Amino acid sequence: MKLPSRSDLLWLLASGLPPPGPFPISSTELNPGLFGPGTVTWRVMREPMLLLGASRALLMQVAHPLVAQGALDHSDFTADPVGRFQRTVAWVTSVVFGTEDEALAATREVNRLHRKVEGTLPADHATARWSAGAAYQARDRDLLLWVHGTLVDSMLDTHDKMIGGLSQRQRDRFVREWDAVVKIMGIAEGTGWRGVADMRGWIASQIESGVALPGAGSRSVADVILVPRLGMRGPRGLAELTGFITAGLLPEVIRRHYRIRWSPAHEVAHQGLRVSLRSTKAVFPRPMRVSPVYEFAVARTAGELHKRPALLQQLVRQPRLA
Repeated sequence: MKLPSRSDLLWLLASGLPPPGPFPISSTELNPGLFGPGTVTWRVMREPMLLLGASRALLMQVAHPLVAQGALDHSDFTADPVGRFQRTVAWVTSVVFGTEDEALAATREVNRLHRKVEGTLPADHATARWSAGAAYQARDRDLLLWVHGTLVDSMLDTHDKMIGGLSQRQRDRFVREWDAVVKIMGIAEGTGWRGVADMRGWIASQIESGVALPGAGSRSVADVILVPRLGMRGPRGLAELTGFITAGLLPEVIRRHYRIRWSPAHEVAHQGLRVSLRSTKAVFPRPMRVSPVYEFAVARTAGELHKRPALLQQLVRQPRLA
């Protein structure tokens, strides 16, 4: 595989990803939200390149056969993968950078939709751990923890590999900060994870026990995630390249159960691509280096949006990845 040039990388970021949806937050209140300036979460999530790990998070989440079945039975994932992607990104950015009211409103809507998500696993999607007829409910605590843990893990893993610079103490703090999100999702006691080791140990236990290993249903969802077929702005090859990035970020055991072909040559190419992205980031336009949503949130908490009304429109109209 020929590694992309700098211009290719800009095309990748601009065109190989789904187009951004509407600007996700709008409040100009001084409220910092669930996190705020000075948190590790704002430092991590301000990186537009983190979007390259969004599909990794989705594939980890639907590696759990019951989560995958819920997506197949109750979402428009296969008919509108881009719209689903945009709505997921909008929820994450609203929770991270919105005011507390915006975070709660976005999460109430997710919780409302999840109350309707229940069903059973069909025979052709059964696995060694989950037999035909196994029941699922989106509000099940274990399923919520799996979805939450794999999201947090994916953000940290992508940041480490694509951006870097976090200390172990900061990684642990990031995990603990996200307990605030678990609580508004309805798990009052939080995760109980003290840091990255606790969280990743729990994730590994779910995989090793077979609870969260991809089955046929998971692979059906993955077929849509890895190469989105609707609404892409650039050539199909760029979407396939983002799929390659996603596949390389997955744990080997998950990748194998998704039946993704991966060789030592693939791994070398992936490592080279990550190095290219990290070394090239400095030449990217600012909206590709710092999220305009983050800049909006910083300006809001500093009171700048009230003092400079034109700044609000300037930030909202900036080009962005998501």
